[in-house]
Amino acid sequence: MTPSHSRATLFPTPRGSTGPDRGDGITGVTLPDAATRGNDSVRWASTGWDHPDALALRTRMDVELRPRYAPFDAERAGRRPGPPAAEEIVVTWVAYEGGVPLATASLRLLHEAGAEDRYEVKRVYVHEEHRGRGLARAALDAVEDSARALGVARLSLQTGRLQPEAMGLYERQGWHRVACYPPYDTDPFSVCYGKHL
Repeated sequence: MTPSHSRATLFPTPRGSTGPDRGDGITGVTLPDAATRGNDSVRWASTGWDHPDALALRTRMDVELRPRYAPFDAERAGRRPGPPAAEEIVVTWVAYEGGVPLATASLRLLHEAGAEDRYEVKRVYVHEEHRGRGLARAALDAVEDSARALGVARLSLQTGRLQPEAMGLYERQGWHRVACYPPYDTDPFSVCYGKHL
């Protein structure tokens, strides 16, 4: 059975206790696990897809990845899905240090016509100046814990075949390659993964 999605149930925090509300609609938490060990100054906050800090990080991600895929624009024309709609996003996590946004990842509820709803990880990104600190693993942990809190048993995600560092991360974290699912099954550069929680 697919868990029902309700923003009213958001959100038990991942591997930590809820901190004070910052007054901007996001709540701070700490993730005290191996992925954030040595990052005691990092604070994770749950927010919406359209929060300016999450948007700024995703914009950096787009700028960074654009040159990799630009040579293949003609091959991919009309075959790439658009970005998620804000109402599809269950939660977006942002990591902060001293008020500076460092990393982000989101949990999306993807409705497929004639199929069971699918929960997927979207837009895992760490600012280039803060890589090597375990923040990508911590971002995945945050999204996975959010999914578990909703009773989700299996997660999916999509990345691109020109992102070997992303594929390596997912495989190290227990994700397994699966057949590409809609809306990514028409994009020849898509690589999809699944994970049982």
